[in-house]
Amino acid sequence: MILASAFLNQLNSPNVDVKPIYLLYGEEPLFLRDSLDGLRKQLLSLGYMASESYDVDANFDWQNLQMDTQAGSLFAETRMILINMPKGSPGREGGKFFQDWCAFTQALPPEIVLVVLCERLDSRQSKAKWVTSIESAGLVVQAKPVPINQLPGWCQNQAQKQGLSLEPEAASLLADRVEGNLLAADQEITKLSLSLPAGSVITAQHILDHVVDQAHYQLFALATAMLNGNAAYSVQMLSRLQQEGIEAPVILWLLSKEIRQLIELAQLTQQVSLNQAFQKCRIWQSRQGEYSKAIQRHSLQQWQGLLKQALQIDMMIKGIKPTLNDHEVWFNLSDLVTKIAR
Repeated sequence: MILASAFLNQLNSPNVDVKPIYLLYGEEPLFLRDSLDGLRKQLLSLGYMASESYDVDANFDWQNLQMDTQAGSLFAETRMILINMPKGSPGREGGKFFQDWCAFTQALPPEIVLVVLCERLDSRQSKAKWVTSIESAGLVVQAKPVPINQLPGWCQNQAQKQGLSLEPEAASLLADRVEGNLLAADQEITKLSLSLPAGSVITAQHILDHVVDQAHYQLFALATAMLNGNAAYSVQMLSRLQQEGIEAPVILWLLSKEIRQLIELAQLTQQVSLNQAFQKCRIWQSRQGEYSKAIQRHSLQQWQGLLKQALQIDMMIKGIKPTLNDHEVWFNLSDLVTKIAR
């Protein structure tokens, strides 16, 4: 088993040994997409034609796939067959098909290449006989998510591939904006590469100006308005987000996140200076001004009280605490936004 990043590097090497079967799986859709695209491109350059694509569900007929793979020797064509199996559960018949394929496909380079695409496999699935068979006869590629603390560095590397340079603060802000979604980060970096000259140095202000997902942008603009103490504007923005279909749990996540950050700052400032607290919390200079304003408005105990209020709203959303309707949830969210801002 190798990681998707290593597999992509391997595909770029001049001499690639084609395997009879590949298993691409994992929780990171961007790496799965890039691994599949890279493998398809490599196989195409070697004369393999894209053939059938099969979607495996509970009613999938494995006999059709078996007939398709056996027909290869009749037509003597090199081709790739994609088997899309999101849940990673081939069942007994599918498991036997993969084990038989791996046992009897010895020719290199192979006439037919099977590419199995799955989402996340749990520990039991990853140790199943069909997976270990693929690992013995072919290659298993895992697409693991990038850890949050490594995401800014990943954004910088992606920008460099697109001919851009991301400043550390800009990379951190972009990582924060996309909340670990690599597909979203990749899309935003691509947009920046199309709108700015090659070799541009991207600052935090560029991210603020050019990351255009409006609803997402307004969500973080709500946080800025609250922290700066603009209560009326914050409530107005909350109403706009509700109208645009942003769900209450997403709003509550944002409010709780900011309250917890302010609680941590308030606790730290009892021991160190505010600047030192900012460093410990990894709050970039572009946001220090708004946090400075916010932390002066309430004591530690008051911030903790607001977090308890957020918990009550969470219980309402989940149905644990009785509520009349959605309007009551949004009324309480508006009240919490007002208290944070005032």
